[in-house]
Amino acid sequence: MQVSLSPDTLAKLDASILHMIKVAEDIISVTEEENERLQAGGRIEIADLVVRKQALVKEYENWITTVRTQKHVLLQATPVLFEEMLERNRELSVALAENTRHLEKAKLTSHRRVETIMRVVREESQTQSAYSGNGKYDSRPAEPVSLRPVREA
Repeated sequence: MQVSLSPDTLAKLDASILHMIKVAEDIISVTEEENERLQAGGRIEIADLVVRKQALVKEYENWITTVRTQKHVLLQATPVLFEEMLERNRELSVALAENTRHLEKAKLTSHRRVETIMRVVREESQTQSAYSGNGKYDSRPAEPVSLRPVREA
């Protein structure tokens, strides 16, 4: 379907595409910063980036949903802008896939940390007190089993 758009409508379309290219670049930038923080390890703060990324992605998705129903109009955009938009979309897909891998790795690392802490807490609650079962004082300090030195036979 060939659509003939007025110069004013074409200018608005191009402006819309330019804006979405900028939004895609912003999402890529935020995900790259998030990936850097995740790679640093340790206790990380990414809440600020997550909020920003969510807002940008929502805006991008809303635009895509709108455009999906008007593909014939989008094809009337300036060819250079259209190609640039497609390229940013490809770059965005790659950046988000990499971001997903980093987030999954950080989630697994956090899960392992919590498991380790919980294991130590459980062991600590099961260690003997300074008094033995027969009521005599044991001068050895109570310590979790996982932290005791290994005794060789």
